[in-house]
Amino acid sequence: MQGQPHVCALSGSLVLLLVTLLIACPSAAAQTAAAPPAAAEVPDAGLLRAPEASPKRGGVLRWGGLANSTLYDLHQTGTIANMGPQAPMYDLLVQVDPVQWDKVIPDLAQSWTISADGLTYTFDLREGVKFHDGAPLTAEDVVASFNHIIFPPAGVLSPRQGLFDAVKEVVATGPLTVEFRLTEPRGFLLRGLAAGFNVIMRKQTLEENNYDLRRVPVYPGTGPFRHKSLEPGVVRRLERNPDYWNPGLPYLDGIEIYHLDVGQKTGAACLAHTIDFCFAIDPISEKRAQNIKGLHTAHIFPTAPHGLWLNLKKKPFDDVRVRRAINLVLDKAALSEAIYEVIPIVAAGWLLPTDPLFQEYWNKVREQPGWRSPTAEDRAEAKRLMQEAGYENGIKGLDFLVRDVTPHIATAPMVQDLLKRELKIESTIRQVASGVWYEEAQRGNYDLSITGFGVTIPHVADYWGNTFKTGSGYNWYGYSNPEFDALVAATARESDHTKLKELIQRGIAILDRDVPMCVIGNYLVIVAWWDNVKGHGTATKGVNFWEGMRDEIWWLHK
Repeated sequence: MQGQPHVCALSGSLVLLLVTLLIACPSAAAQTAAAPPAAAEVPDAGLLRAPEASPKRGGVLRWGGLANSTLYDLHQTGTIANMGPQAPMYDLLVQVDPVQWDKVIPDLAQSWTISADGLTYTFDLREGVKFHDGAPLTAEDVVASFNHIIFPPAGVLSPRQGLFDAVKEVVATGPLTVEFRLTEPRGFLLRGLAAGFNVIMRKQTLEENNYDLRRVPVYPGTGPFRHKSLEPGVVRRLERNPDYWNPGLPYLDGIEIYHLDVGQKTGAACLAHTIDFCFAIDPISEKRAQNIKGLHTAHIFPTAPHGLWLNLKKKPFDDVRVRRAINLVLDKAALSEAIYEVIPIVAAGWLLPTDPLFQEYWNKVREQPGWRSPTAEDRAEAKRLMQEAGYENGIKGLDFLVRDVTPHIATAPMVQDLLKRELKIESTIRQVASGVWYEEAQRGNYDLSITGFGVTIPHVADYWGNTFKTGSGYNWYGYSNPEFDALVAATARESDHTKLKELIQRGIAILDRDVPMCVIGNYLVIVAWWDNVKGHGTATKGVNFWEGMRDEIWWLHK
């Protein structure tokens, strides 16, 4: 497979790093231990500054990549289409250190304490923080923001809700003090709070919009940049927030975030230097960039599975035999190869490549039916299953919902053709904007769909809990198995490696049997930047794309 050996070698090094973090760093971004942490008080780690000496002030950064969404509520989405243009306007309670991304550090909370039993997290907020409309930040704003995420009103999306399944309430215990009260310990709670989408919104803004900001393109944050102008589908312009609570930041006068399709269009803008920082260029542009002085590239390896969703709430996908048949005939390696020149896709399954157990798991299953390239026996078994389910003559008239993102647009016709040829399953592709896709998927208005989505931490408690657990944040296709739900809850509690591995093996067996969706692979994102862009920390160090995108310590060397 073109490019795959290089990609796999990269993933191995990243997995090794993540394993180190999991084992060695109690404050690591990927921490998973569920045992109660020792009582702890975390002082303010100091105000952020650029990692380089003598950063310069001024200038407008030109950022290019996927940056167009009709759904503007950061709590209700999970795509770079929102994070790129919106993240610089908002702050978090705590954050992933944008220079040393294995740490969770203060943000709007300047310090916190954890009770000895691990059931109470108390955060002390900074004084004097203001929203862009001049309103002061209070503990009630933080409470409202996390209630929006953890206990969303009916109809409001919350893709990361599962990260906080142990939180029973969030309470303001003072004007600038917030408590998270848990039913049982969660060693990864801080890392979950630090997810880049979990921005702090103003309580009044949420109330005025019935806790649904999907159609509100501009709402006040406390971040280093504030909104200046928006041309939907073209560019969002931001300007420096002169009242930012961190004195001296940001360094930039502003940012222009241009919407460019993933792959060749972003690559072309990058090579021409019409863009300073480019998100998701294609591999061909990357090769050309290596011969251009002053242009640099790096790989981000997000926990972002790419696959085929089947609406289990509708026929024929409520029948597991049909799902197994489809999974047997999908040539996942060939599909990944076919879109390689748009964006690299590496192997993934019921575990993601960033999971410490992935290599052991993948070595066992890569030649098994459903994961290998289909054999004659696989195709025969798929036809037998369709006949047994009563669909030997095929299925017609299915609605194939596709988000308008280049890799999805490229993959969908190939899957459509494959299902028609192999199983006589016929569908009509319906392409929609990113924001519309989230809403249609949540409402169940589709039969099948190609999509990719972000997983916050490299642990099955998040991947499985937000994707396959009944009613969870990304489980919009209706899979429900009480046995599996209980198992996922157990993985979130388990800190013993051997016991956790046993739970994971049981979970894999259930997913192999039930086939709730068809995982094709995991994205690898190529970013590029010119010499004039400095201070970009995590954005080029292989961490998830929703971290390090606030840009407050970025600066331009003129």
